[in-house]
Amino acid sequence: MNTLGNRIKSAREDSKLSQLQVGVALEVSDKTISGYESDRITPPINKLLKLADLLKKPIGYFLGGDVKDYKVSSRLRAVEIALRDIRQELREIKLLAQKNNLDE
Repeated sequence: MNTLGNRIKSAREDSKLSQLQVGVALEVSDKTISGYESDRITPPINKLLKLADLLKKPIGYFLGGDVKDYKVSSRLRAVEIALRDIRQELREIKLLAQKNNLDE
């Protein structure tokens, strides 16, 4: 059976990373990674997105969706990245505005 845990383990092994290395990158323990791989723990979406980036797999690979689902997932990922960039720009603008108000 091709479960989420099996796909995570397979992608990790393909990337030649240990559970400890993946855990460090995701800021969780290697036991948590073991839990993901054995389907005892379901990774939260933010960890799953980090896993996809780290292991160089599309998020659809982990979700087990078909090509149509992947296209939607791919678009959603692009939107998430754009939103992250916009949030960062807004934070920078806010800091500049605060700095300018302090200087006056």
